[in-house]
Formats: sequence, structure tokens, C-alpha cells
Amino acid sequence: MSEQASHFDEYPAHGALTSSAALVKAWSALENFHSDLTVVGGLAIYFHTRDREHPLYRPTPTLDVDFGITLAADAGMAAPAAFALNCAGFRETDTGRIYLEAEHGKLFLDFLTEHPPAVTGTRNVSDLHASVCPGINRALCDPIKREVSGRDHLGDLRTFLIPFCNYGPLLVLKINAFAQRKGVKRGKDAYDILTLVRSCVDGPEKVVAAFGEEKRKENAGMKLALETLEQYFHDAEALGPTLASSFYLRSDDDMNSIIRLREDMVTVAMALLHS
Repeated sequence: MSEQASHFDEYPAHGALTSSAALVKAWSALENFHSDLTVVGGLAIYFHTRDREHPLYRPTPTLDVDFGITLAADAGMAAPAAFALNCAGFRETDTGRIYLEAEHGKLFLDFLTEHPPAVTGTRNVSDLHASVCPGINRALCDPIKREVSGRDHLGDLRTFLIPFCNYGPLLVLKINAFAQRKGVKRGKDAYDILTLVRSCVDGPEKVVAAFGEEKRKENAGMKLALETLEQYFHDAEALGPTLASSFYLRSDDDMNSIIRLREDMVTVAMALLHS
């Protein structure tokens, strides 16, 4: 599926349903690895915000599935995770990305792991190409489990309790994605930060408090996250708020709506910095 959508309206309505279906299929195939995985990225934000009544900022229908995975995920397993996914119909590109051929195109599964002191690169984890991402170890701690229904890799209708990254570690990962990303997806990253805090089903106070807890837990990605908030989200004309408003709103929208979103983005950033 396209990774080049630059505006909220360009994300197809089927995105969340297709990604959720792929998540269920992958989760059922990876039965032996459940304790080593948690859902991160845009799909986690979607599930944390989709049930909020009358949200000021709507969740973005994401187009892929991101997993955090422990570095030693295949310890003691007879068959690696990549083999299990292959048997369930997932395939691998020439560059090592796992995908599912869905109705509307390829839907990608990406895997992230932590391997101190490395901060970039990839590692082979259970025959999967996993990108090194500081903060994943914290993402694997104390996830929030949510019900997800769909057809498993055998075609049976199932409901799973799937672990989704908790709010604090998820914000660290998303802020750092904004910091390291190039291209149009930075606008979605900025907007996702705003959405998670302002539209979370548990309310903004709990999300901000969870981010503050990551400071005390010495999350390996926190230093970059704080630097990014200070550099790119410090006022309404800074890059972060500008990209967030450009992603969600149109240039011909009411100027008051644009100003309000940007100011909300700054308020969120300041709350996180002082949490």
C-alpha cells in the first residue's frame, strides 16, 4: 500500500480494517512468540483513540503493522518467526520486509528491536529483519491489551487480546520517528503525537503522566524525544505544529482551526516536557 500519503484525507477508509485484519492473521501465526511482541506505531495509536466519543482529532487509518520484538525472540523455538509468517501466507521483499498481499495492495509488517549500545541499523531476530530502535525494551513492558477480532491464519473467526504499547513508550517512539524521518510522513508523525494525547480513550492526563514515568524509567529514547520537542514543537510556527496542521487540515480551512490545532500541539509538547 502507498506510503506516500501526505494528508489525512488521502488515507483510505479501509486502512484500519485492512491493517487490523493483517494484525489478527500475524498474531495467530506467531502464537509461540506472543510474550516477545507488542504492537507499536500508528496502529497502536489508532486502537488507543478509536473509541473516544466525539474526538477533537480523529485517529488516522494506518497502512501497516509495526511490532516491537525482543532481541532473543527465537530462544528455544524449533521454527523461527519468519517461517511461521511464511506458512501463514506472508511474504518477504528483496530487502527483507515482510508483507501480506491484501485486497488493496501490499500491507507491510515491520519489526523493531533494541540492541544497546547501537542506535541504528538492523538485527536478525528469528530470521526477521528488525530495525534497531532505542525505546523498544520499554515498549515491551506493561502493554495495554485490547480486543481485536478477525480471521486467523487458518481462516477461522477469532478474538484475541493483543498487547499494544503503553502510552508513554509509544509517545517516545513516535516523537523519535518524527525526529529521524525524512519526507511527507513527518506530518502524520506530528499529528499522531497530538491525537494520542488529546484523543486517547483514557484522557490526556493519563497519557502525559505515562510519558513522565518514562523519564523516571530511563527510557533509552527519551533524550532524543525531549530534544525533539524542544527544537521542533516550541511554538505555533515551529516545524512540528506546522506539519501537523498541514497533515490534518487544508490550506483553505478556517484560519482559526489551523491556529487552534497548532496551539494545541504546542500545549501538548509543553505538557510532555514538564511532565
